[in-house]
Amino acid sequence: MQPDEFFGIFDTFLQSFTEAKQDLENMRKKKEEEERRARMEAMLKEQREKERRQKKAKGSSISEEGGGEFDDLVSALRSGEVFDKDLSKLKRNRKRSGNQSLETSRERTVSKLNY
Repeated sequence: MQPDEFFGIFDTFLQSFTEAKQDLENMRKKKEEEERRARMEAMLKEQREKERRQKKAKGSSISEEGGGEFDDLVSALRSGEVFDKDLSKLKRNRKRSGNQSLETSRERTVSKLNY
């Protein structure tokens, strides 16, 4: 066997070994991320359920309606949506909240002009 043949085979083996090791590491990270996300979703779901129970017990008040945007941002932070590569969900929520606040501010402005 020629040295260049032997070392070629050895080089191919090392490259394959490195790729396999990297694949295993990527799979481990992906599995950990999925587990972490599942735990966060479960915690968020539990927290939302508690909040719903508390709201039902206390009754909803008008002052709580204004805090919706802040609650959306906090829940996005807790669920990890802010850190996802695809931020379209959060941007969509912001646009909805922004449109609602613009509509209400327009209504308020018009009502102030009418008076």
